[in-house]
Amino acid sequence: MLEPFIAQLKALFDGSAHGNQSRQSLAILNANLRSAAGSVRAAQAALARAKAEQQLDRKRLKEIKASIEDLENRARNALLKGLDALAREAAEAIALLEDEKSALESAVQAFDQDLTSLTESLHRAQSRLRALKRGERTAEVREQIQKAQSLGASAGQSALSHAEEQLEDILHRQERDQLADREFTSLSPAENPETMIEKLAEAGCGEPVRSRADDVLARLRAESPLLLEISK
Repeated sequence: MLEPFIAQLKALFDGSAHGNQSRQSLAILNANLRSAAGSVRAAQAALARAKAEQQLDRKRLKEIKASIEDLENRARNALLKGLDALAREAAEAIALLEDEKSALESAVQAFDQDLTSLTESLHRAQSRLRALKRGERTAEVREQIQKAQSLGASAGQSALSHAEEQLEDILHRQERDQLADREFTSLSPAENPETMIEKLAEAGCGEPVRSRADDVLARLRAESPLLLEISK
């Protein structure tokens, strides 16, 4: 029942189908697996009904045995009382029940063997179906990865490579724009005198426009003796 699906799954893993063919194969495999799963569920239901009927047959067999035993006891009692006609009637009923019992015992025994074989077959089918579903998931993941790495229609390169190049171009353009802004600022000191003042201050020309850690530390050291003197 599952052999065609196994062959189909192997073909997908072997890479024999590509692009649209691969996607079509996955779709067909998915449809076939759904059909196979439905067949397995139907087999489960049929087997469950068969086992239930077998239980009913066993129950009927117990009832027949109990009836035979009861009738035999009553027939013996009738013979002891001289009720031969009644005893014979009971014997005829017992004979019919014994025939039914023999036929039912044979049927139950034979069906027990069939049920064992059918149950084992169903378990194997369920196991293979689970394995196929795991394989299908693996094939779907592989298909998605291959799709992400597939050739682009225009650039002739993978979608991932194209995205990487786009990101590199964006970062390069942003870096270039930042450098251009800096150069433009340095070439236009009249429009932004604060920048020129900062450059001159950093070069030691005039008072600094920003506080520096060295200056703050020197001031604190200078203030320390004065603070000690005041505290005395």
